[in-house]
Amino acid sequence: MPGHHPVQTSWSGWYEDERVGTRDNMSFDTLIINNRKVQGHGEDAVGKFSLEGKAEGGSMEFDKTYEGAHTVVYRGRLRDLPEGGQIIEGEWHLQSAPEVRGIFELSRSLEMERKREAAFQMVVARMKMIVGFIRFFLEDVGFSCVQLLYLFWHEESMSPSTRNFTILSLAAGLFLSIAGPISEALKSRRLMRAGGELASPGPPPSVDGGNPTRAAGNAYKHERLADEETPLEEEGGAEGRKPLSGAYRERLEKVEAIQQGELLTGNLDYIDLLMERPDRPAEVPDIAITDIIVTSRGVHAVLLGSVVMHWLFVASVPFVFSPSCHAGAPAKAHLGFMCIAFLCLFTQIWVAAFTKYGYLMLIHAPQQFGFSLLLSFLGNFDAYSDIIFVAMARDCGSKLWMPAAAIYVVGVVCAQALPGIALLAAKHNIPAALKLTELNVLLVLLKPSVG
Repeated sequence: MPGHHPVQTSWSGWYEDERVGTRDNMSFDTLIINNRKVQGHGEDAVGKFSLEGKAEGGSMEFDKTYEGAHTVVYRGRLRDLPEGGQIIEGEWHLQSAPEVRGIFELSRSLEMERKREAAFQMVVARMKMIVGFIRFFLEDVGFSCVQLLYLFWHEESMSPSTRNFTILSLAAGLFLSIAGPISEALKSRRLMRAGGELASPGPPPSVDGGNPTRAAGNAYKHERLADEETPLEEEGGAEGRKPLSGAYRERLEKVEAIQQGELLTGNLDYIDLLMERPDRPAEVPDIAITDIIVTSRGVHAVLLGSVVMHWLFVASVPFVFSPSCHAGAPAKAHLGFMCIAFLCLFTQIWVAAFTKYGYLMLIHAPQQFGFSLLLSFLGNFDAYSDIIFVAMARDCGSKLWMPAAAIYVVGVVCAQALPGIALLAAKHNIPAALKLTELNVLLVLLKPSVG
């Protein structure tokens, strides 16, 4: 996006011309090695270029084509470093003149990847903080005061079910609003320090996805490689798969050994290590959730449709189900809400499974999904229970229904629902859109575009 920090990929390198012995550096906007394909864009002393090729096992061959100029053929091998990261070493030659040749080296820095991740998550945390404060001041503070007054004035005339429902609604709203913005503010400061120069003062990095290289080869267009998958413990791997190096295997065994001690969180260390290798496992490609939302029309339509369906149902509750003063909402209203709420939760899991990170979280850290699913359900229930409270207060003849309705229209509909739907539809400020629409499972999976 214009005005943002340039996306700094974790790959850098150099090439040497054996005729004159000069060495020139290469920088990359993107370099993706995934599902036997090599793709990327970058620039060196000659000019801007694009990469296109294939990876078979540890061997790679790709063409480096300069804009409006010649093509250079690169052949090399990829190997893991003991401390993490990877190196590609090999030879190059001009496609039109094979006698013009030399050597090259490309290196992948995990430190740069961690800084990119921290800078990205810093922006996400700030967006979540802003949304949290909007919810707290425009919805929860006012609505909680109205509900407390209602309980105080009408306690004797309220049925136990009505009183319990109101208390539950109040507790859900306060639980979602008190700690969230403060914790995200603290998290943003911590991530700013971790992000270093990529999170320095100035325009923030983009969080909206749509990586052009990634869009050309995303999950819903790629062939599935499950039938070619081999267990991580096998040394040789299937045809076209790079064997595990001793260094990587040793790190893998260490994080597998601590799995039993992470029953509450899941083995996040194991997931982080698997994320370093886009070829293992290869059930789904390594693609950011933001890229899926931006580039896949089908995924975007289903996700947006589930959100719109939830809000249309909530808006229809006072007119279709007519909650009463003493009986509250009928059972069929609760059943309708539960069906739509669980459909929205399933939609999030379905979208998450399109990404490697989401797939690994489902397999190795389902606990993370459990808490996020609970937050999404509580957020949807908060909006549903608040509209029922407004209808019940009106049916009871309480004048408090008017300020409650005003707070709901301004603080919930105008400040959250409509902006969230609009941002999601426009594929803009995606973290804020996910937070406003209670898509908390996808919020957990937010990562920078692979590059």
